[in-house]
Amino acid sequence: MTAKQARWLAVAVPGALGLALVAVVMARAGDPAPDRIVLTPVGDPTVTAAVTWRSPEGARNGSAQIAVAPAGPDIEKVAKTLSVSSTLFATGTAKYMQHSVVFANLRPETTYAYRVANGTTWSEWFQFRTASTSPKPFRFIYLGDEQTAIRDRCSRVLRQALVDCPDARLILHAGDLTNTASSDSEWGEWFSMGGRAAASILQVPAIGNHQYEKVDPQGTARRLTPYWRAQFTLPANGVAGVEESSYTFDYQGVRFVVLNSMEKIAEQTSWLGTLLTSNPCRWTVVMFHHPLFSGAKNRDNKELREAWKPVLDRHQVDLVLTGHDHVYGRSNPSSGPAAGSTVYVTSVTGTKQYDAGDRKWAARFGQDLQLYQIIGIDGDRLTYEARTADGTLYDAFEMIKRGGRMRFVDKSSTLGPETVRKGK
Repeated sequence: MTAKQARWLAVAVPGALGLALVAVVMARAGDPAPDRIVLTPVGDPTVTAAVTWRSPEGARNGSAQIAVAPAGPDIEKVAKTLSVSSTLFATGTAKYMQHSVVFANLRPETTYAYRVANGTTWSEWFQFRTASTSPKPFRFIYLGDEQTAIRDRCSRVLRQALVDCPDARLILHAGDLTNTASSDSEWGEWFSMGGRAAASILQVPAIGNHQYEKVDPQGTARRLTPYWRAQFTLPANGVAGVEESSYTFDYQGVRFVVLNSMEKIAEQTSWLGTLLTSNPCRWTVVMFHHPLFSGAKNRDNKELREAWKPVLDRHQVDLVLTGHDHVYGRSNPSSGPAAGSTVYVTSVTGTKQYDAGDRKWAARFGQDLQLYQIIGIDGDRLTYEARTADGTLYDAFEMIKRGGRMRFVDKSSTLGPETVRKGK
């Protein structure tokens, strides 16, 4: 029964009897299909992956099936059925069931097919590939703040990124995924933007300040939206109190570290130092929301910079990816205020755009752009491209490691002029 037919029946047969008839017919029609399906890292991506999805409140039983992807259509014959975790989620006007499953004991470097169910209704089959146990070439996508006009205008950016990087193994989101922390409709836009890719490519989100909401009328106290941990099943290996918004995992020779730049900064500073001291990976990528070097007017995260930059410098972190400032900025480790071993990047995917501030730190800068970044790792070489929504290459560089030394190659001089507002 469609929503329109249900409304007609409720009007034609008024009162409790009409509502009862709607419930009976809807039940006979089967449970609604699973939606907001998202694939995330949860531990070692060579042998694990997590999937989270939701259903209406009435579809309380979830289940999942997974199989090594066969060459033919008979997936059910080789699939294993797993029990899942199901929790009633209620906040504001939203009330539904949240389901999650952790696929464990997988084979490294193997393509798997999976599907999930609400009661009796299954999703389509999705596929993903586990990571290799050794460093092998791969590419990933990094997006800045999506936040506004998510479905309307951000979706084209992500889809263009997937055209240019169809083999992406990860999609990193640098915070402010939505504008309103607990807006169910905005989260619906975010999942609509990701579409089927969100269920097939590991999503790696960082929280932004817009994922925090007021808990008192004065706004003196804030909390991370309950949507975060309900909708994403992420590694719980971070700092106590900010688990799943601070986390880490290794992927084919790269250590990824995601930090929460909203709270528990000192605790994360210590944790970050420990992670980087025992880092076996050739490359290190750290992501959080608030940039250490700000490119927007009247912004400067001095306390965060003083806490985290010494740790990043001491351990020669390669790449720091951020958002928040709604401009584009990228440092050169060989010169300028951000010189050192690390390349700092701030980017924006959404429609909210800010005035330029102090940008002396940025070797390449831009305003009023929607961007996506494609980053590749291949042995001793890291390649980076920032492209605008129409696919135009806006910035590019390479980092090459030989022994204990790193060579940085800035390719932006071969590209067009910076896109900066007149007079800025």
